[in-house]
Amino acid sequence: MQPFPEAETIQKEVKEQFNNLIDALNTLDAPAWADHYSRDGFLSAVAGADRSATRREWVDTVTSYFATREQQQVEVLAVQVTPLAPDLALLTSQEKSKMLFTDGQRMQSAHVFTMIWKKEEGGWKILYSHESWVEK
Repeated sequence: MQPFPEAETIQKEVKEQFNNLIDALNTLDAPAWADHYSRDGFLSAVAGADRSATRREWVDTVTSYFATREQQQVEVLAVQVTPLAPDLALLTSQEKSKMLFTDGQRMQSAHVFTMIWKKEEGGWKILYSHESWVEK
C-alpha cells in the first residue's frame, strides 16, 4: 500500500521531470537543465568531489562542465521515486553515461543520482542532488 493517496501521481510526475532533466543533459542544454533546480529551496548539490552550496554556484559549475563536452549520452537504467510527503520525494537512479569531450577524449561510466524533489509553484524542482560515477 502507498503511504498516501497521491503516491502514484507523485512517482509519475517526478519521473517525468527526471526524464526531462536527462533530455537536457543529453542535449547539453544548460538553461533547460538548470530550470529543474529550485530557485527558492535549493539546499546543495554534489558531483564527485565538487560541492555547491548555492544554486548559482551549481549552475555555473555544471555549465562549465557542459562547455568541455562535444556530446553526452546518459541512458537511464533504473529509477525509483519514493514519496516522502505530498510535496516531497526522494529519487534514486542508475545510468550508463558516455561523453565525448571537445579535446577528443572519451569517457564511459556507470552513474547514479540521489535527489530530493519538492513540488513548488512551478512544478517539481530539485532541492538537493548528489551524483557519483565510476569510469568503465
